[in-house]
Amino acid sequence: MSEQTPPVDDLFGDDDPQLVEPETPLGKPQRQFPTALGVALGAIIALALFWYASSVQHDRYFLIVEGDSVHVERGYFFPFGSGAFSESRAYEPFQLSVGVKAKKTGSMSVKDLDKELLRIYMEISKKEITDLAVGRPDVAEDMLWRAQKLRSTSVMDDRRLLKLLGDVAFRRGLKEVKGIQSRFDQALEQFTLAAMRGGESYKGADKWVTSITSLRREFRRLAVESGLDPDQILEERVAPKVAPPPKGDETKAEPPTPPPADEEAAADAGAEGK
Repeated sequence: MSEQTPPVDDLFGDDDPQLVEPETPLGKPQRQFPTALGVALGAIIALALFWYASSVQHDRYFLIVEGDSVHVERGYFFPFGSGAFSESRAYEPFQLSVGVKAKKTGSMSVKDLDKELLRIYMEISKKEITDLAVGRPDVAEDMLWRAQKLRSTSVMDDRRLLKLLGDVAFRRGLKEVKGIQSRFDQALEQFTLAAMRGGESYKGADKWVTSITSLRREFRRLAVESGLDPDQILEERVAPKVAPPPKGDETKAEPPTPPPADEEAAADAGAEGK
C-alpha cells in the first residue's frame, strides 16, 4: 500500500466525519428577491389606482337642489366625498324663481354642469324680464352676469346674454316711464282744471293739456310697436272732465272744485306779495 493511503482502521475512527456543504455558485439570485419585488410592484399599482380614483372623483361636479335653493359641490381629491365649490360668481349658491326647475342634478362633468346652469340662469332671467307685474330686473341681471362667468360659454352664448342684458335695460326703462306717466296724469288733471277755470297770472293751460295728451298718445304708440299692452305698462288715468254750464243759465253753474290747501296758500302768498 502506498504510504499516502490512510490505514483502513482510520476509516472506522470514533470521530464523526465532517460534511462540507457545497459552495453556492456566484451570481445565482436568492429566493427572497422576487418576493420583495412583487410587494413593491403591488404597492405601486395600489398607489396608481388610488391616484386615478382620486383624480376621477376630483373631476366630478354635483348640482344640489334643496327646495328653491341651489348650490354646487366638487369632488375631493380622494376616491370619495365632495365639498362646496364656488370658484367664481357663476357657481355661488342662488335661489330658483317660481316655476323654474333644474332638469339635471347629481354628479356630472364640468361641461354638463355649465350647460345646465346656463339654461337655468337664462330661464330665470327671461321670466323676471317678461313678467311686467312682479318681475325683478335686478335678479335677471344677476343671473345673466353669473352665466357670463361660466367656464365653458361659447361666443353665441355671450351674444345672447348681451341681448338679454339689453332686455333688462329696456325693462328698467319701462319702470321709469310708468313713473313718468303717473306724474303726467297728475299734471294733466291740474292743467285741465286750469284750462276750465282760466287764469290771471298764467295763460295757455290748454296748450299744456294738448302737449301732455300728445305725449301720452306717443307712449301708447311706442308700447304697441314694442309688442306691449299700453294699459298694463302705462296705467293711464282718465283726466277729470268739467261739465260746461247749461246754456242760458250760466249763473247757476256749479262752482269749480276748490284747489288744495297748498295751492290756496301759494295763491294767498302771491297776492300778499303784490
